[in-house]
Amino acid sequence: MRKGNVFVYYGNGRGKTSLAIGLGIRQLGQGHNVMMIQFMDYDNKTEIAPLKKLEPDFRIFCFEKTRDFVDETSECVRKEIVNEINISFGFAKKILETGECDILILNGILDAMEGGYLSVEELKCALCKKASYMDVILTGKNINDEIFESADFVYAVSVEKET
Repeated sequence: MRKGNVFVYYGNGRGKTSLAIGLGIRQLGQGHNVMMIQFMDYDNKTEIAPLKKLEPDFRIFCFEKTRDFVDETSECVRKEIVNEINISFGFAKKILETGECDILILNGILDAMEGGYLSVEELKCALCKKASYMDVILTGKNINDEIFESADFVYAVSVEKET
């Protein structure tokens, strides 16, 4: 049986989601199934739409509604986001515990943590309960020291030139 790992793709550069998806597609070629849960990514249709063709082997879930502009200072919007992230994270915990897939991508979950919607402890606790064979991929702009230490592989994605 294979050993599952925790991968992190973080940084201010573009391509974190693409890297996570690429690893997922590579694993599809080895007969594994992939699930991806979107967090804090309100309009990511360009990367997601083509993946629908890979279902049921590569399934994508987004419990947050599409927003053109996110005003997190609005109490009403913040409550909506909290509720949506709680639903997403509850679903992610269920997947981690049941081992329903071989690779679980939690896209943008680090941004949800940074925004104060999830705690480091909640994420670490959920990761501790993951099926032993499952790979988990976390993405976001910034990484917490505790998540950095608990991950098996950490990749920084940065911009070296921008025109």
